[in-house]
Amino acid sequence: MILLFPTTLLLFKRDRFAIISHSILLSIIFYNIRFISGVSNYTSLGKYAYLPRSSMQPEKKYSEENTNYKVRNIKRNIYEVKAPFDKEHAIEYFSSCLKASCKTFEPREIPEGEILTLTKQVATLGPATNNAESIKSLFDAGVDVFRLNFSHDSRLSKYLVSKTIRQLEVTEPPQNYPFNEKFVIEHKSILGDIQGPKLRIGKFMPNLDVPGVLPGSKGCEFVELKAGDLFTFDAYDVLGSKSRVQLDFPEILKELKVGDKILLDDGNLSMTVVSTNPEEPSVTAEVKNDYKLSSRKGFSVPNVVLPIEFLDEKDVKDAIFCLGIGVDFLGVSFVQNKSDILYLINILNDFYTSDYYQQLKERLDNLDVEVFDANREDTIVEDILSRYYNQSYLPKKDIFKTVLPKENLSGVGIIPKIEKQAALDDIHEILKVSDGLMVARGDLGIETDLANLPIVQKRLIQLCRVVYRKPCIVATQMLETMRSSPTPTRAEVSDVSNAVFDGADAVMLSAESATGHYPKASVNVQRRVLFTTEMDPYFPTMQIIKEMLIDENLISSIKSQRPHLYKKMDNLLNIDIHHYNEYLKSKSHLKKCLDDVADIFAYNDVDVIGIHCDDGLEFLQWISSQRYMIPIVVVTSNPTLSRHSQLTWGVKSHFLPRGADPLEFFKYVVKQYPIPIKDAVYLQSRDNKIESYQVLKLE
Repeated sequence: MILLFPTTLLLFKRDRFAIISHSILLSIIFYNIRFISGVSNYTSLGKYAYLPRSSMQPEKKYSEENTNYKVRNIKRNIYEVKAPFDKEHAIEYFSSCLKASCKTFEPREIPEGEILTLTKQVATLGPATNNAESIKSLFDAGVDVFRLNFSHDSRLSKYLVSKTIRQLEVTEPPQNYPFNEKFVIEHKSILGDIQGPKLRIGKFMPNLDVPGVLPGSKGCEFVELKAGDLFTFDAYDVLGSKSRVQLDFPEILKELKVGDKILLDDGNLSMTVVSTNPEEPSVTAEVKNDYKLSSRKGFSVPNVVLPIEFLDEKDVKDAIFCLGIGVDFLGVSFVQNKSDILYLINILNDFYTSDYYQQLKERLDNLDVEVFDANREDTIVEDILSRYYNQSYLPKKDIFKTVLPKENLSGVGIIPKIEKQAALDDIHEILKVSDGLMVARGDLGIETDLANLPIVQKRLIQLCRVVYRKPCIVATQMLETMRSSPTPTRAEVSDVSNAVFDGADAVMLSAESATGHYPKASVNVQRRVLFTTEMDPYFPTMQIIKEMLIDENLISSIKSQRPHLYKKMDNLLNIDIHHYNEYLKSKSHLKKCLDDVADIFAYNDVDVIGIHCDDGLEFLQWISSQRYMIPIVVVTSNPTLSRHSQLTWGVKSHFLPRGADPLEFFKYVVKQYPIPIKDAVYLQSRDNKIESYQVLKLE
């Protein structure tokens, strides 16, 4: 017996449509469609035939007179079929339906054990995953990039976790390892994520009579607000009440205008400014919905550029500390424009070339991780950070904001988190000076209209992949339910898959892996979704179509065939084409490499791309952006390149053992992959250019 998952197929015939299940089609074909010949117990209904969902269900008789067919369809899972009623044509009809639908709708079999996915996974580490055992479980589950969230916990706790990751990268070689090396190094990336200017209100006076809550605890610090209440924000350092609370940002209070919308606690509470007092300063707002507002909740004003420092003292210290512990990427919150990125690069360059950097490295190297308390800060480390901040950063602060850096000397990749409308307004300039971006949907969904969020996500991914060829991470609530549930919702699974279809390089878990009850299961579930999405025949088709959207010939074709549609699409497509052509002026050598690789693939059907290089991250990213749907296996002796490439879609980087021949190592590595690899193209690359290539038979 052949069983197929009972998915449905929509068939169009003579301006009508019918919905047919796979199992129905099989039943029809293998049972010689008995309902047509009249041999079965099914009653002939003249114009329509009603078929059961499964051939294993008991056969039932229906008559057209006793039940309305729409009701019957709902109650009995019966599908209406419009088809030829002679046996010869019906068999041909349903056979063609089955052939057309099988590859799309049949259940995708996920192999047991290790599976290969090309979309990268980022996992946030936290209380649920801050020890070697739990981090190792995420290693084994397939995490490529580990995120350290500097909004929580001490700096030393982040150092301890980063040290654990680096130790887990080194393992003993397997039996019969053909290379003279005592260790195998499997690099992972570390993404340090600094908090940025997150605005928060002050604390409320504790309630003394809250049932089930200890007096004096944080659970007592709240007020109950009702729609229509008037509520004031001021700068006074006094515990809040039902009518007011502190907002310790007087410059913001001075800038707010009547009519401005205020959102608190991730958008759950909405207010509108009704009066302002710039001299005090304070603002009074009308509450728009009932809500229990607690201490220290987030405060935001959508679509308003606020006069606030991009980096405060904590952010500067966290950023330079990230250099000391050797992160590969630096996530930057609440970026508003290109100048913010250049300002940060100037700070990193200054610290990296100073004596303070060496002092910090030496202190961290000498720390005894077995005895120090990770919940407290090291006084010597804090002294180094404070001396740099006061003696070097503050005197040069204004210079950092105006000088244009020639390059990022620190080598840390800058990943701006797009969370504000101002960043969207300057997105092209931000992408030119960054090393990728993160679609941070949490605060972005507050700062912009929530209904626009899916569209913004798709546009940002398209710009990263097709125009600027830089990695894009989609983050926030990918599998939020799995914080407390062993399974995700159907909507969450679809969300992960859609991010991959959009063209994202990576998807990120936040609370799911940091504080959730099922961190490893969350990674495994997400990995299975990535696998089935990448294996779908529609996936490469959609990626090719997205690439075509910067082809000027496409616009001409649309203009001639769909003139009304052309008017709607013209501006958007031409904007992308314009920025792509401008960007290409400084990247012509990479475009040539891309064309050379395309020519190779035009004449060779291969299962894997092999690249030996010790530089050229951009070259890897440009090849990745083409979505060839096969692994890009990089062999390198450069640990920085190996780690930085972990964020790029499809790239599988392997650290070359000392003295090993790169080609032989490549052949050994691909034999370990859980997919059949028979043919490969192997490139030698240097300085983002192809030096040579060969096509290999690996059987």
